[in-house]
Amino acid sequence: MDAQRDQEKVWVDVPGFNSGEMASSVHGSQARILQSVNADLTYDQLICYGAFAFRVSVHNEMCPSAGHPCCGFMCIENANRAIPWRMKTFDAFPWDKKTEPDRAAFEAETCAGIKASIDRGVPVHYGSEEDGLIIGYADDGRRWLCLHPYHKNGTEQFWHDEVEGFAGGEWPWGIAVWTEPKAAPERTPRRQLTIAALRQAIKMWDTGKREDYWVGDAAYTHWLTWLSDVEAGRLEDPKAGMQGNGWCFDVLIHCRRIAARWLKAEAEEFAGDTKQHLLTAAAHYSHMVERLGAGLKCPWDLALPPNRYDDWTSAMRLDQIGRLEAARQQDRAAVMAIKQAMQTM
Repeated sequence: MDAQRDQEKVWVDVPGFNSGEMASSVHGSQARILQSVNADLTYDQLICYGAFAFRVSVHNEMCPSAGHPCCGFMCIENANRAIPWRMKTFDAFPWDKKTEPDRAAFEAETCAGIKASIDRGVPVHYGSEEDGLIIGYADDGRRWLCLHPYHKNGTEQFWHDEVEGFAGGEWPWGIAVWTEPKAAPERTPRRQLTIAALRQAIKMWDTGKREDYWVGDAAYTHWLTWLSDVEAGRLEDPKAGMQGNGWCFDVLIHCRRIAARWLKAEAEEFAGDTKQHLLTAAAHYSHMVERLGAGLKCPWDLALPPNRYDDWTSAMRLDQIGRLEAARQQDRAAVMAIKQAMQTM
């Protein structure tokens, strides 16, 4: 994709995205860059290779960060291996002071990398709590034109230094510049990526907890206990967990819908019992999604956000509990089918 120029800026035309279509802003940003460089790798494949599509996770205190692929059990490494481009990363985590001794040089190198990437027509991946795209620059790379799913739902370009929150204002925690395509021998074969994803799906189900995040079967236990405690009046501030409850419910449906169709497609790359077990897992995920979303236009219609606390009824909580209990059984059955598939490979 060729860069465009006017008197103010240099930029590349890239479509934005929102959290409804791509719940993982990390993989969503990568998917848009892949589109811009005409690479044959999709968002669905990224979140499946990274095993995010197979994860269920909730935070100790129901923080919505549990719906992020880099919180708790990380779901990013194998997806990064799938990307057919080399990257140079510029990390500036606020809790890591390694760049402080020569901050000016670090920022100058980062801005030069961003400028060079846009000049060759490749957007730049940036983010802190949530990720977006640098699609242009001004002032010789020191100002960045961006798109971000948490700024106007990804529909409006903006200058990074003119907004606040997830989208900008502060220097990002991380910036990834895609430098050049990988040579053929560097690229990880599809089957290897698939097997690694399935292994991680199994491991996550049995892990229990990573830091402050429950994962797999244990996540359902914590989630259902939280909802039951809200229903029984045992929580002092149930409103504090409503955003996490709603977001994790949304992400769970989003992820399993993609896992079902990806497994169905991947099964065709295998034969015999392996293929049948993968198709069985896909069917369980499909049934799970149907039950979780039955009668809902949006998951948030049942798992309400905190600004609608007064509308959150006992019937709604009991309904969600029932859906999650059924989902847990389908999830267990799907993981068992994946285990059986792995045993026959």
